[in-house]
Amino acid sequence: MIRIVLAATVLLGAVALAADQGLDEKTKALIEGQLPDDPALPLVQSKCMLCHTGDYLTQQRLTEGQWQKTVDKMRKFGTPASDEEAKQIAAYLARNWTPDLPPPRAVRAPPPRGSVPGK
Repeated sequence: MIRIVLAATVLLGAVALAADQGLDEKTKALIEGQLPDDPALPLVQSKCMLCHTGDYLTQQRLTEGQWQKTVDKMRKFGTPASDEEAKQIAAYLARNWTPDLPPPRAVRAPPPRGSVPGK
């Protein structure tokens, strides 16, 4: 059973690497969850990341309208963003994490100590 799981993990990793071959560097960075530099980045960091991690934000794949609704909902929950800041935040997120962006890569962690014989 452990060999099957390890083989599947290796195979999935190889598929992910092959899929990344045709992507530009910006797209790869977005998939990896990096927040690109932009005039709106400080707003995202100071308003969104009060409650959310960058990983959580960059897992989403939404249209601009969906991002705007999400930002508006967060404002109702207490995010201290003005109308103009909310528009800038939604536009930044919509420029980067669109529905056509490939899904984020799963983070592969080593198996827990002692779960694999000999390890």
